[in-house]
Order: sequence, then structure tokens, then C-alpha cells
Amino acid sequence: MALVKIPFRVIQHNVTPNGEEIVFPYNGKWYRCDIANAPKQYFTLRKLYLWLTEGKTFDESITVDLSLESVVEIDLDVCEEIPETYPL
Repeated sequence: MALVKIPFRVIQHNVTPNGEEIVFPYNGKWYRCDIANAPKQYFTLRKLYLWLTEGKTFDESITVDLSLESVVEIDLDVCEEIPETYPL
């Protein structure tokens, strides 16, 4: 398992004909990860982001410890390296 720390702010959330995915840069390369393999921390931060930017709450309360870094640990073993020209 190759866990890497990715700042939430650089992760792109894509909706494709095949479903949802996240795309992010790491160490000079780009990676994609199927949404089913995205870590729980990503979903927590995404809910907070949607609430702050769009007022969407998904009918649930959001509790986030603001003293923690907004970093998501992603397992590169479940990701696919992609070219820089991959559509975002």
C-alpha cells in the first residue's frame, strides 16, 4: 500500500460517462481514482466544501475539526496514472 498525502484543494472531482472519479497531481504526475476507492476523508471534506460554496447539506449535519489539515491520504495502488492531457 502506497499512501500519499494530497491537499484537498488540488483534487478534481469528475463526473464521466463511466461514473465519478477524482483526479489529482502527485510528484510531477497525474492520477485518477474511481470514486468507490476514494478515502472517507475525501467525502468529509467534499461535504464541507459543497456546504460552504453551494449551501448543499445532503440533509445531514457536518462536523469537521478545523485544527486538522485539509489533506487526503490516498492509496496510489488503487489509482491509475494518466497523461497531463486527461480531460478534467
